[in-house]
Amino acid sequence: MLLEDFYTVVESRQIDESSNEFTVDLHKKHPIFLGHFPNFPVTPGVAMLQMIKNCLETQLSHELILKSASSIKFLTLVNPNEDSILIFNIMYSVENDVIKVKNSTSLRDGRSVLKCNVTFVKK
Repeated sequence: MLLEDFYTVVESRQIDESSNEFTVDLHKKHPIFLGHFPNFPVTPGVAMLQMIKNCLETQLSHELILKSASSIKFLTLVNPNEDSILIFNIMYSVENDVIKVKNSTSLRDGRSVLKCNVTFVKK
């Protein structure tokens, strides 16, 4: 995991055979927030993409490599001091070694944070 001690998956539930929901609690004191941005911490978008990858690797029991990403929309800034819980809804399809993902991430109050389509390949 690239972001050691950055977050904890507090709940993981399988919706159906190709869809999962992961509830993640960000660690507010993680050093990444000191530099992004000082006195106004914001969760980096690339870190959220990494969380999608990590959650999917756990679900599929396989290491993945990001192949492509499209339609990435960051819709709400995530300040961990105000909203530390993120809910990732990950729908995916697996074809050979290619995993296509449609993700929708939100806060507990339902506000959308991130929507994206990504493609991973098995490592």
